[in-house]
Amino acid sequence: MTEQEDEFDVEQFVYIKIPAPIQPLDRGTLFEDPIDAALEPHDLGHVSGGGSLLGDTLPDGTRPIEFCGIDIDTTDRAAVLEILRELLPTLGIPLASELHYTANGHKLQDRFLGDSWSIGESREFLHPGFDI
Repeated sequence: MTEQEDEFDVEQFVYIKIPAPIQPLDRGTLFEDPIDAALEPHDLGHVSGGGSLLGDTLPDGTRPIEFCGIDIDTTDRAAVLEILRELLPTLGIPLASELHYTANGHKLQDRFLGDSWSIGESREFLHPGFDI
């Protein structure tokens, strides 16, 4: 295990699942950069990664993006979730986007409903890279 893995705290990690075929550079411009700008002044964390899950191969041989995600390492998960719930709708986050997190060992998610968030739902989906 690396030093970075030893320091990882699942309780201070947030994953944003975006159900849209957003290309990596666009994801950075549309979401990652503004998120970092919102968190940095308060030293609450930073975007630590992102990715896209490709769907099944189509008849033409292409594989469309099924959804994309953004990883955030936080110093205060609760404060970051509050900021994200306010910020993401202003950035045009699509309906049914989700904030995944772990609180007191429970895997939870907040789901964007368009004009509000459904907060603290139980989740079964695991991060595609970390299984958390």
